[in-house]
Amino acid sequence: MHSRLLATLVAIFCSIGFTIAADIIRIDQPTNNQQIPSNTDISFQYTILGAQVNGITDAYYPNSFAVDFQWVQKSDESNVLKFTAISSLESSPAPAGVSDKQYTNTWKVPNCHFFTRYQTNDYTFSLVVRPQYSTLAVNQIAPGPEQPIINVPVSIQVNNGTFPRC
Repeated sequence: MHSRLLATLVAIFCSIGFTIAADIIRIDQPTNNQQIPSNTDISFQYTILGAQVNGITDAYYPNSFAVDFQWVQKSDESNVLKFTAISSLESSPAPAGVSDKQYTNTWKVPNCHFFTRYQTNDYTFSLVVRPQYSTLAVNQIAPGPEQPIINVPVSIQVNNGTFPRC
């Protein structure tokens, strides 16, 4: 009886379908919890994964994506602040998805004045990658699930050596 119930549940599950978003964007730099110095240009490096080479059958590439620099107050996690660090990033895969395609961009980490206001002891910092998709027409169906937002926590090393001229 249990095996029949299990078989029925599996059949229902398969007929309904279950879609898990395939990651099609990989953030190469900075890495999770990487320490980055204030007031410097850092490399933001990412890879658009090729569907064919990675066996992704339902790739749905965004038109572009943006990266927010976000900081959250440790004592009040509802206090979330952010600004767009980089926008309109390229998201084109290699032709026919036969290989991965890597891109590099740079962004300027805020200076010590910013981190005097938002101290690293009081806030957590991260880069939030937001894929941006065009609105589908009424009769269009997305080829697959959208890439979820990617959160890359970073640690900030504040250079106060030249304060107040940082």
